[in-house]
Amino acid sequence: MSTRKKPQNLYPVKDLTEANRVLAEIGALKRQIEQVNASLSDDIDRLKADAEAKAAPLQSRLACMENGLLAFAEYNKEEVFVERRSRELTFGTLGYRRSTEIAAKPKHTMAMVLGKLKELSFAGAIRIQESVNKDELQTWPDERLDLVGARRVKKDTFWYEVKEEEVKQAA
Repeated sequence: MSTRKKPQNLYPVKDLTEANRVLAEIGALKRQIEQVNASLSDDIDRLKADAEAKAAPLQSRLACMENGLLAFAEYNKEEVFVERRSRELTFGTLGYRRSTEIAAKPKHTMAMVLGKLKELSFAGAIRIQESVNKDELQTWPDERLDLVGARRVKKDTFWYEVKEEEVKQAA
């Protein structure tokens, strides 16, 4: 469906015959523009597919190397991370970030924790959709967690950081 448009630049039209010819040319120009845009979309799709194909082995290699770093860190955790939680190297840093999460105690489920929270009227730790609000439980002392059948579980999450400038200089 066409829309009415006000011209920005004026193309002089002298009579109806010329107006008809201009309309025909406008239609032809719009078709050409659509073809150019369609060609552009095809080119973009092709380039995206090419880029994905070229990046796939690189992403695979990256994932493999990240898994290798994780395996190395896990296997050598006692020797490499004795004094500090992170190790700075020439081309980056390896480390573990200590964090805690709320989990049910052994032989308890989060449903049981939820029941205890209701029973003890700890409404602030219950989400509206009736699930355990672990963010709220995170602020609780261990004694209160124990009271509702939850516990604090420590976990280490591996991370790394690449020093881009040093990598560029070494290349």
